[in-house]
Amino acid sequence: MKGFKVQGKELAAAFFQCFGFALLFLPFGTTASAQPVGEVLFAVGSASVQGSSGSSLQRGSFVSVGDVLETGAGSHVHIRFVDGALLSVRPNSRLAIDQYQFDAERPQASQVKFQLREGTARSITGKAGESAKERFRLNTPVAAVGVRGTDFVTATSALRTSVVVNTGAVVVAPLGQGCSADSLGPCEGVLARVLSAEMGRVLAQVEPGAVRFLPLRPGRIEQAPHPAEPASIAQGSSQRREQVEPVSAAQIATPGVLTAGDVTIQINGLSAGAQANSAPVNALFAARTLFSEQRSQGSADAVGVAQTAKPATSLPLPLNPATSLPASTLEWGRWASAPIPGESDPAPIIERADYTRMLVSDGVNAIFGPSDARAVTPKEGQFQFVLRDARAALMTDAGPTAGRIQGGTLGIDFAEGSFQTSLRGSHEAVDGTIVLTAQGPLRSDGLFRAVSNDALDPQVVGVVANAGKEAVYVFSTPVKTRGGSSTSFFGLTRWGR
Repeated sequence: MKGFKVQGKELAAAFFQCFGFALLFLPFGTTASAQPVGEVLFAVGSASVQGSSGSSLQRGSFVSVGDVLETGAGSHVHIRFVDGALLSVRPNSRLAIDQYQFDAERPQASQVKFQLREGTARSITGKAGESAKERFRLNTPVAAVGVRGTDFVTATSALRTSVVVNTGAVVVAPLGQGCSADSLGPCEGVLARVLSAEMGRVLAQVEPGAVRFLPLRPGRIEQAPHPAEPASIAQGSSQRREQVEPVSAAQIATPGVLTAGDVTIQINGLSAGAQANSAPVNALFAARTLFSEQRSQGSADAVGVAQTAKPATSLPLPLNPATSLPASTLEWGRWASAPIPGESDPAPIIERADYTRMLVSDGVNAIFGPSDARAVTPKEGQFQFVLRDARAALMTDAGPTAGRIQGGTLGIDFAEGSFQTSLRGSHEAVDGTIVLTAQGPLRSDGLFRAVSNDALDPQVVGVVANAGKEAVYVFSTPVKTRGGSSTSFFGLTRWGR
């Protein structure tokens, strides 16, 4: 559509021609709702503005700060703002322009805030959003979205917001718990998440108190773009999409969701007040069918394999664990923009990582490896691994807080296809030592998981990496706090030999 080819400076020039020098002498930092900040380039169906003009929207209409744009069924409105930004408001939506201050001479001092009250909208940032990322915000009833130079789509109801990024990246966070709707820019904290186009076809779903990543499937974003939106804007670059491996539902960055390979487990006690037996258990009993497979040495039932696991203590120990380990090729990263409370040595933030390299995640931290880290899994040998390092947390009503791992063992029998492990940990809210023991089968692709007979059993799922020289796993075990609440102690471990 021709309107989308208008450059920001041309629109600004048109504004100045229409309104003289009024905008030039308007003090920066003040709001003049009568002054236009954008022009409607396309409008179809029942679209109106509630605010300074209080009229229907059509091509050539101007919009101002304080206006609330409304679209009915089948209606679309496309707007270009004075800094060149584009906004598409899709059917059955209400969007308020709360702030739009842009000075071409000082774009770094710009302030932009939208409020998507319901429905779906796409925002493509202009010079204001590119130059003053810390002063751009799109709020919904439950979420705050900040940008890092971005083309993104937001769909919201009163209780749930979904965000998809076509180019660039956004920071999404649930409102509350340190994230105020009155602020500008991205929210920070343990619940904030970075969503980037490099993650592939994935969306961030925000509900009160939680953000998680889900695969982008038809219907996740209900209102499709109007054909007047060019495909490069409406759908993102198809060439880029083909070059990125789609992420699966396993790549969920929600605290307390354990991920390894193609397995995802939602642990017990996602809040300190939850009863340990109230968590979903549909994923907890999948080990028997998940690990029943044809191995090179014949068919083996997962339960039978688990029962033949040799005790870890019977496997050969490294001669000098303190000095014999080569440097690890596996890297730590954390999902949130801020470390969890009590974490003294937080992992670096995950921003532009290749998400196809993720090996394991507990929703707080993750471990990444080379693209070929799981290419080869040994078929012979019994080995005792040395714990390199670990991170642990206790789930509380306020979110995860850091715990400690004091030691552990991991034995893997590649010939029999089994593993056995133990961990010792602690947390200031739990009396005594937290002990976890688990065993189970090892798949031929290097993925291993503890066999679970009860929803209260510890959960362990991990992968072997670098031709059997390293291993990583995520874990969870139910605990009682000193105050009597049932919750979960969970985290990640990194091993070598």
